[in-house]
This record gives sequence, structure tokens and C-alpha cells, in this order.
Amino acid sequence: MNRRAFVYTSLLSVPAFVLANEAWNALPRKALVIKAQASRFNQATPFHGINPNDLKLSSQDSKGKLSTFDYVGVEKVGPSYHAHLFQDEMFFVVEGEYVFQVGAEKTLLKTGDLIFLPRTIPHTWVQISDRGQLFYFLQPAGKMEEFFLQLTKWDGKATKAQYDKLGKDSGIQNHGPSIAATDQHTLVDIPRNGFVVRAGNSRFNEKTLINGVNANDIKVSGKDTSNELSIFEYHGATKGGPPLHVHPHQDEVFYVTDGRYLFQCGDEKFELQKGDMIFLPRSVPHTFAQVSAAGKLLFFFTPAGKMEDFFRAVGGNKALPAGTDPFAAHDMKVVGDPLKF
Repeated sequence: MNRRAFVYTSLLSVPAFVLANEAWNALPRKALVIKAQASRFNQATPFHGINPNDLKLSSQDSKGKLSTFDYVGVEKVGPSYHAHLFQDEMFFVVEGEYVFQVGAEKTLLKTGDLIFLPRTIPHTWVQISDRGQLFYFLQPAGKMEEFFLQLTKWDGKATKAQYDKLGKDSGIQNHGPSIAATDQHTLVDIPRNGFVVRAGNSRFNEKTLINGVNANDIKVSGKDTSNELSIFEYHGATKGGPPLHVHPHQDEVFYVTDGRYLFQCGDEKFELQKGDMIFLPRSVPHTFAQVSAAGKLLFFFTPAGKMEDFFRAVGGNKALPAGTDPFAAHDMKVVGDPLKF
């Protein structure tokens, strides 16, 4: 048995919202930047020892609500056929081609596609291109960070009983071996379990255009996540960005998939390019500007809040009464001008 198996193998008197606010306020109130090819705590957890699988957003950053990872595949491999008993999992294909199996069905994902895998449903995937990259989400975070750290520590030298216990302790149920890139895969376009959002499309087949030209697609809705998470993909065709603003109730995270961007959080400014990620904590003024002619962002909010309706409003899909401030109408506050660059 080795790591190649991947997965074997009186507080009641205090109002809940007060406790929640205190918990969030205890977190760092500054931006967090994780550069390309780096992990959150500088601890590598490569799959098979050679495929980077870097933690980007930790459960410690989200109070257990979410964790994200950046996987770079240099082999045509994937995990065993397994299910997460307590977590939904979402994969966005940054580069390459992958066959995903969800239940008994398989579907092909290419660059720009996203798949949502519901908890308890057995699933797996295999990379079929020579090189690939996946940015993926686990919601809630669960114990996947600890899982990957332990696999790396064992380096393939654990016993079957140890792998079994690790899987059980991590809320993972093994259902069988992995699939191979060389298998004859019978594919469907739309699997019955979960959902797929194809490149250039949005979750509900609607198009929102910021400033009339910049596509801003919903990939995962708050309706899919009990309003704990919403995910968007932004295709920037113009330079610039929004005014300096505040989300009192949400953290926002950006992952750059193409182009160059300038971010401001509080009094700090950061330059990001492809592969970089920035975490922007709630209640801290922030903004960004695209400084390259074209760019792409994968970005997400925890919790989802009213951001989907906000982008529908500013993207031309939902009219607001004349004189309405779309930011204030969706629980935000503008506190400054857009960035100059």
C-alpha cells in the first residue's frame, strides 16, 4: 500500500451572531497573498510526490467554512474512486483536459470548465492531457489539509490499516480504484449528479457584462451551497476596476488565471499575476484594477451574501430604481475612488 492510492484506501445566553462576529474579528484583518507555486504555510503536499497540490486558502482563514487547493498535474493520474461524506467539492480547470466520474457517469472537462461534486456521491478524475492544472474547493473545509499533510509525511510507507483510519477520520469513504487515462471512457455532457458549467457559460445560462464588455459569470451559486459560497469568473477586456469599497459581512478571494492586477487592501497595495491568490478580509476597504490589456480572475465570496444580485444589477440583467446605489443596495459601502495606475 502506498500514497498512490490517494484516498484508501454559559454560552447559551450569548446570541449566536455575537459569537460569530467575535470569531471573525479574531482573525487577521490584513490581506493575505499566496504567490504562484507556493502554499499557505509553505508546506508542500505533492500528489505522487511530484504533482504540486498546494493549499491556498486554509480552514484557519475561513473558520472551517472553506479550503482551496491548486493542483498542477505532470502525470496522467488521479485519485481513487471515493466520496466525501460531509463536504461538497468543486474543480475549476485552469489548464488541460480531465475525465471526471460522478456516480456511474463520466464527463470530459477542458480549460475553463467547472464541476460541482455533491457530498456522499462517489467520484474521481484522471488527467488525460500531458499537463494540467486544477483549482479546487472543499466546502466546508473538513480535515483535508490534515489529510494531505499526513499522506506527505508517510511518503507511501504507511500500512493499510493506517490509510483506512486516515480516510475514516477525514470523512472519506473509499469506493474503488482510480480510473486510467488509457481507459475507454463513455462520456456524457451533463451528469445527473452535481453539475458542470462550461467555459464561457454561467450557472444559470445568464450573461452579466461589467461596463458592457467584461464577462462576469456565476460558476457556483449561493443556492448550491446553503449561501455559504459563491464563485465567479471574470474576463477582463478593459483595464481598471471598481471603487474602493467594503464588504461588512463577507470575505473575498481572487485567484488570477491570466493577466496582471493591482490590488489594494487597507493601506497596502499588491501586484498579482497568473497563479497568484489574494484573500481580502471582511470589513477592510479594498479594490483592484486590471493593468494588462486582458485578464481573467476566478473569485469567490464567503458567505455568498447578495453578490449575485449585485452583479446582475451592474451587469445589466436586473434594473434598480432610479437613484439607487447598487453597492448600498447589496450590503456594501463605497469609501473611495478606483485605483489609479
